[in-house]
Amino acid sequence: MRIAMGVTRGLRHLHVDLNMVHGNLTSSNVLLDENANAKIGDFGLSRLMTGAASSNVIATASALGYRAPELSKMKKANAKTDVYSLGVIILELLTGKSPADTTNGMDLPQWVASIVKEEWTNEVFDLELMKDATAGTTTGDELLNTLKLSLHCVDPSPAARPEVQQVMQQLEEIKPELAESLGSFEEEQRVGGAAAATSEAAKADD
Repeated sequence: MRIAMGVTRGLRHLHVDLNMVHGNLTSSNVLLDENANAKIGDFGLSRLMTGAASSNVIATASALGYRAPELSKMKKANAKTDVYSLGVIILELLTGKSPADTTNGMDLPQWVASIVKEEWTNEVFDLELMKDATAGTTTGDELLNTLKLSLHCVDPSPAARPEVQQVMQQLEEIKPELAESLGSFEEEQRVGGAAAATSEAAKADD
């Protein structure tokens, strides 16, 4: 949950604060610090790439299982295709399965949706997550609600997908204590960065 919320907050920062589309969001672009706080890398490249290079990146994302289906026709990423990729990453975290793998000809979102439809939902989750639920670290309701949200993100229809701001709000409602913890960490980072900048400025004045 911590990683999912961190990636979502990072994508929200790109979309809302920077008005920027990532365009190639995959789990390999998610970096973790020593406390498992997630940071998104490789953003901004979509603005620098030529059309051919951008198509190659989209093709790579498709091969890895992160590409929204409409990109086969659009050839240009947008906020809703980023949300689709975010949904795939969250499904990857929940299931422990790679989006690059297919099951009976189905990609990861299709496979999860088929399992949920058959009401075998517990079969979806990674065993480590189920252990956390048993130990009380994570509740079954939190897992189920996060699963529903991720399936909403990977809806085949772009119009049916939520905005990243909505995804973040729902994750924070699912796990409010984690949202508060991450908020405190981000504030510490900002304060630490400001203190460092002030210190450097003071040294320069000396």
